[in-house]
Formats: sequence, structure tokens, C-alpha cells
Amino acid sequence: MKRGTRQGNGTKGTRQARSDRSREQILRAALDLALEHGYQGTTMAAVSTESGLPVGSVYWHFKSKEQLFVALLEHCYEVWTRIHSGPDGLRRKLSRGIAGLSGADPEQYTKEEALLKAAAVWALSRQLGGLGEDSEVRAAYLRMREEMFKVDVQRLTESIPAEVAERFPDMATKLTVLSLAFTDGFYVHANSDVHLDLDFGEYADLAARALEGLVDDFARRAAEER
Repeated sequence: MKRGTRQGNGTKGTRQARSDRSREQILRAALDLALEHGYQGTTMAAVSTESGLPVGSVYWHFKSKEQLFVALLEHCYEVWTRIHSGPDGLRRKLSRGIAGLSGADPEQYTKEEALLKAAAVWALSRQLGGLGEDSEVRAAYLRMREEMFKVDVQRLTESIPAEVAERFPDMATKLTVLSLAFTDGFYVHANSDVHLDLDFGEYADLAARALEGLVDDFARRAAEER
């Protein structure tokens, strides 16, 4: 009986492993399609074809496209969190966010990060979920965006000189807003119909220098007030 129980557990474990692999295939396929065709252009049938799995399997894992995209955003957020854990300087943060948009270095900017950046544009244009304010996908993204903002503020707080952070406690928040404006703006430009031959690495460096200059200026002000 014990052997039979072990065998049954083994079969169950194998079945679960296959299910997990199928789910990963579906998410990878959805990620590739979403980056190429956007939310509206990604269908469950296309995900089935791209993943090589029957459409019934796609619907078995995810009952709707909204449910699939919520799971995809959660996966991308988990990857983003692993990448962006711990303190980080402005220069590296902006380099990853802006230079990575060029797609030249897959180690510098992952597909998951690109999807979250694309989702920002979709959310603003009310494309996420196609249901406006009631979209489950849009609501999920906005929650993640809020958490990502808090993580970035904390990371920059740990990177700013202590005397600056003490004298100007909202400095990290201001820098985070500006850095997001830079990266969001460059993402929109990179995906616009205006195709200019830009060196994204150069612009990331310029943006970082501008924000680091702000930190230096506030450091001088803090020193003068002491």
C-alpha cells in the first residue's frame, strides 16, 4: 500500500510539473506576443499557436485573456523585484531604464521589464483590459506601479548621501518621479513612428548626470545651512 501511495504521489508530482511547464510556456508566449502586438493584438488563439499548446490548455490555465494578463504582469513584477532589490545609484538605474530600451543588451533590459514599461502606456491609453476604469488588468498594473515606485524611492534613499536625505527627506521621491519621467518618455519615443538614430546609452548618461547634479546641488545647500 505504501508503495502504491508513493507511486501515486509520484504520478501527481509529474502531472503538476507538466502543468507548471505548460503554464510557463503560455506566459512566455503571451509575453512575446504582447511586446510585439500589444494587449489588444494578443489573443488566446495566438497564444495557443505561439506556445504550441492546444487552445483548450490555454483556457484551462487561464479562464480569460484578462486573467492571463494579470498573471503575466505578476510574473513580470516578480522578475523586476528580483532585479531591482537593494540600493542602486542613479546612473545604473537610468542606464538600465533608458539604454536598455534600445534592446541592444538583453542582459541590461529584460522582456519582463519591457512589458511593464509597455503596460504603463496601455494603462494611460485605457487599452488594458479594454474596459476602462473597470479593467482587472489595468487595476493590477496600477497596484504594481505603486509598489514599484515605493521600491525605487527606497533604493534611491539608500543611495543619497545621508546629510542630503536628512535635510531634504523628499529628495528620493523627487528623483524617482524625474527618473520615471525620463524612462517613460524615452520608451514612448523609442516606440513612436519618429525613427531617429539615437544612442540610448548616451542619453541615459546625460539624464543620470542631470539628476546627479541635482543631488550635488542639494548637498551644497545642506552644507551651507549647517
